Amino acid sequence: MSAKQAALRADIPSHEELIQRAQALLPSLRERSAEAEENRRLSDETVAEFRAAGFHKILQPRRFGGYELGIDTAAEVIRTLATACGSSGWVANLFILHNWQVSLFPMQVQEEYWVNSEDEVCSTASFAIRSEMQVVEGGYRLSGRWKFSSGCDFASWFMIMKPSPTCLDWLMLPRSEVTIEDDWFVSGLCGTGSKDLILNDVFVPEHRRVSIKDLAAGTTPGGKAHGTPISRLPFGLPAVWGIPAALVGMASGMADAVRQTLIGKKALFSGELQVERVANQIKLTEVLADIHAAELVMRHRLSELMKWGEAGAAPSKLEALASKRDATYVARLVGKVANNLTLMAGATSTYLANPIQRFQRDINSGVTHVSLVWEEAAEAYGKAVWETPAS
Repeated sequence: MSAKQAALRADIPSHEELIQRAQALLPSLRERSAEAEENRRLSDETVAEFRAAGFHKILQPRRFGGYELGIDTAAEVIRTLATACGSSGWVANLFILHNWQVSLFPMQVQEEYWVNSEDEVCSTASFAIRSEMQVVEGGYRLSGRWKFSSGCDFASWFMIMKPSPTCLDWLMLPRSEVTIEDDWFVSGLCGTGSKDLILNDVFVPEHRRVSIKDLAAGTTPGGKAHGTPISRLPFGLPAVWGIPAALVGMASGMADAVRQTLIGKKALFSGELQVERVANQIKLTEVLADIHAAELVMRHRLSELMKWGEAGAAPSKLEALASKRDATYVARLVGKVANNLTLMAGATSTYLANPIQRFQRDINSGVTHVSLVWEEAAEAYGKAVWETPAS
């Protein structure tokens, strides 16, 4: 190992240090959560703190100043941040995962992306409500409107997907070629600032494209160049776990808010302290057990992903479908937890000054994500089980 390589390695924080950095930000994130909701985006201070903590570098290639750590570290940081503010955990997830996604593109666009700074962040928009693509010499021309570009106010580049039967590839383009239109007036995850992107006859050169086939097979040009364990896997296997990690964090934050709300509170008619009611003790135990179960399922699956990546071998079809099944199941379980916590907390939880209602709305919005449809994942897994020969 050269002296330069040793210095770079010494500058890389450990898994535990990054979790500590996330925990240190929790008080300020709680304090700003209402502001983020009102402004419908994270504050400049919050994103500056994320950059200073190096969260966006967790999966980023070392060649471009990143840490090249595991998806388990990413998930724990995301989960921790979301315990204080759901929108903060959500956007941190995307900043982390998107810089890994950039590293899967051809090296030429990676060099363009990180040419000015190793602290770049980007945003994606995969769902187009209208779009046109024309194949031209050297690339593509795109026009249309893409939705749900979370954290777009802070992005220097954007990744978009052209949804059509013939092209599900991802394309990258700089901020100068995108118009952001603010239509983000929503009931939950308000602080994510997930606004629309407008493209008007934008040229995207061929080298700014990554094939969906290569992403699905774990054979992307950037992945081959960097050779990191996570990049050897089909893209969807690690990528799907960022949002469940944020949802588990939100559930933990909501449970703590409910617990704090009921301390010293009395039942209206009996005068009994809420914390001494057996029903509430049982309810709290149940939701904490459900949250713990969700965490254990998530950590088990992330451990399996790390093993598959280190071995350089893609999992079997059934194992891959089980991982996706469990991601959607975790989200489903968190939705149940949020509903039970709301009923337990009572009417005072509906006041806007109480964080319980924000956690509930954020979770209810998060579980609707297209990557977390339980019925689709369960159907695919169940079908594969029937088709797999008994051992």
